Amino acid sequence: MKRIEELIIFILDRAHMMGSENLSTFQLFKIPYIIHVLSIKYAGIEFLPEVTFFRDKNGPISMNIYSAINNLRKKRFIDVNISQKDDYPHERHCHKLNKKISKWSFSNGEIIFLDNLLSELLPLSLKKLKEYAYNTEPMKNIVNKERKEGIIKKGVIIDFSTVTVDPDAVNAFSDTTDTI
Repeated sequence: MKRIEELIIFILDRAHMMGSENLSTFQLFKIPYIIHVLSIKYAGIEFLPEVTFFRDKNGPISMNIYSAINNLRKKRFIDVNISQKDDYPHERHCHKLNKKISKWSFSNGEIIFLDNLLSELLPLSLKKLKEYAYNTEPMKNIVNKERKEGIIKKGVIIDFSTVTVDPDAVNAFSDTTDTI
């Protein structure tokens, strides 16, 4: 199983444990993106090195996540239902966990890292989650360039080299044997 697929299952599992029966596609784009950024910032490494994120109208997205969702549906790990609200003109794709994997391949340090982040991210409204994503250094960098040029750079690959690594946090992680 690919790491991004396992992360999606993990996120949906933790959401369920926190009382959310499903998450939207929007959430499944923003949460892995934020996890990836904060892994670089606090551990000095990419959490999802095989995943490419692109700038879209509403922030970062990834074709790898679309593929992971489709693979997880085929393997019956998740179901996706489409719903419509009267006060919102767009369809909402609701992702629900059907079954977990028997054992996570994430290290204990990674699980602690994910649990801490998810306890903060999962309760956020979609608006707050979008704000969080836009307040990361890679998105701020893109938005600053867009303002100068007067256009949204939809489709641009997000550059994670702009993330400032916290050396104190990285040193703390490297002092343990079980890091992210």
